[in-house]
Amino acid sequence: MYQVVLAMTKKVHVIAEFSTKEEALAKYVSLIDANKGSPITPNGKYTIRKKPD
Repeated sequence: MYQVVLAMTKKVHVIAEFSTKEEALAKYVSLIDANKGSPITPNGKYTIRKKPD
């Protein structure tokens, strides 16, 4: 499982979970496009990670 997350200073907000990295990447790219091409937001940064066990 892969997660698209918003990494904040001390917390991580899970936006969505996907079974494949390709699906997670598609969501990540759509979020970046909606944020004017930048992964950095006023609240944190969008990233993709493997779901912790």
